[in-house]
Amino acid sequence: MRTRTTTAGILAVLALTLTACGSSDDQADDKPSAKSPAPATSSAFLRPNVAQEKTLIDGLTAIDPGLTVNEERAVRRSVGVCDDIRKGKDHDTVVGNAAYRYDGGNASVDNAKAEKIVKVIKDAYCTS
Repeated sequence: MRTRTTTAGILAVLALTLTACGSSDDQADDKPSAKSPAPATSSAFLRPNVAQEKTLIDGLTAIDPGLTVNEERAVRRSVGVCDDIRKGKDHDTVVGNAAYRYDGGNASVDNAKAEKIVKVIKDAYCTS
């Protein structure tokens, strides 16, 4: 009897511990800060479908071909931007985060270019 009680107690403590360790992406703030220098690049939202992805890639390529050298990365970054839009972040934050996400590698992205990127993402698949 004592073994059953001890085992049940251990399992209950383990379950509570695992629950306390969990985290939710919905609670994370994507704003750059001293603790988190970069906005998140992943999202709980769905990716664009095949047709939307083609529209997205075509639009980003028209802005700067360097944005889509790695098409998969460009799509992943768009999902992060769309996540910001759907979370209701203000326009300047969305644009600033888009500039941060897409800058570097094969493309240099300032706020003017980031404005265009945000528009392409909205037009391709992301509605708030």
